[in-house]
Amino acid sequence: MKTILLIESSSANLIALAMILRSLGYGVLEAGNQDEAWFACHQHRGTIHLLLTRAVVENPGTDDFVARLLLVHPRLRVLFLCESVPAVLDDMPCEFAFLKKPFQVETLACTIEALLEGPRKRVATSLS
Repeated sequence: MKTILLIESSSANLIALAMILRSLGYGVLEAGNQDEAWFACHQHRGTIHLLLTRAVVENPGTDDFVARLLLVHPRLRVLFLCESVPAVLDDMPCEFAFLKKPFQVETLACTIEALLEGPRKRVATSLS
């Protein structure tokens, strides 16, 4: 089972997304912010395959946070949820994708699968 580290500041959205991800067969570590996520990361004994969080432009400091996570989970990939896809994201140290909100569960599932199973290179995409 692949594990997703989910960071969402809205409790309702966190619960809903966690339920959706679990229904898709993923293990989910839930966090309301980066500090909680870092704690969850250190408590988790296995591999964290994906970080699912808001886009960098909506969540300053994400690139530094991802760099720290990569020290512990070097194969980590990132899926950013966003209102609009940023034109450029140069500082991200791993493979990533964007998913524009609102989205359907099927689109979320396909995006996660493509990101986790795709080639190991940096890529920025917008799927809706």
